[in-house]
Amino acid sequence: MNITFSEVTKTFEPDITALFDISLNIEQGEFVYVIGQTGSGKSTLLRLITRELLPSAGTVAVGGFDLRRMRRADVPYYRRDVGLVAQDFKLISSLTVYENIAFVMEAMSVPKRIVAERTRDVINQVGLWRRRFMRPAQLSGGEQQRVAIARALANSPSLFIADEPTGNLDFHTAAEVMKILFAINAAGVTVVMSTHNQSIVNSSRQRVIELDNGKLIRDEKGGLYQA
Repeated sequence: MNITFSEVTKTFEPDITALFDISLNIEQGEFVYVIGQTGSGKSTLLRLITRELLPSAGTVAVGGFDLRRMRRADVPYYRRDVGLVAQDFKLISSLTVYENIAFVMEAMSVPKRIVAERTRDVINQVGLWRRRFMRPAQLSGGEQQRVAIARALANSPSLFIADEPTGNLDFHTAAEVMKILFAINAAGVTVVMSTHNQSIVNSSRQRVIELDNGKLIRDEKGGLYQA
């Protein structure tokens, strides 16, 4: 999926401007880092892409669809094509790894045969088959993050949004998570990832979008964490 922001501003009551006049275009299949200090607008930008928020002004278009004008009834169908991984994982503690992933598809009335096949595939993709009957409390932080990634992949999304996916992980575990994200991107999926991790950004040299106080101050292909 391609993403286009056209003169986008997002304001929260009473007078907080989280994003100001943002214009950018992300092509299908790109891998993009969104960086900036805490409060710079990174999470707001991602939440506009997932349509958790709507712009106060301007247009956000994803895959040719104007998210601001999208009917509420169409939002669940749109989100099926968007994989989302949050920093806090959001796993259901009472369910196993397998059940956490299958639940996403079951909630959408996907046929049982496809649920079983797809759940098996994504668990293998993130290397957790031997952990499939464990619950989140029995897993390490890195393993929980991989479950969250597998769950986001369950519906074979065209767009993958990752909000600080390595924020609470050690260097080695973060590197393993990044291998999975790069493999996803290599399959043609657009990946947009917010991060504070300088070493990850500097080692892979992907496109870097930098925000500062809600303004786009840098958009650089093959960029470093610091220009």
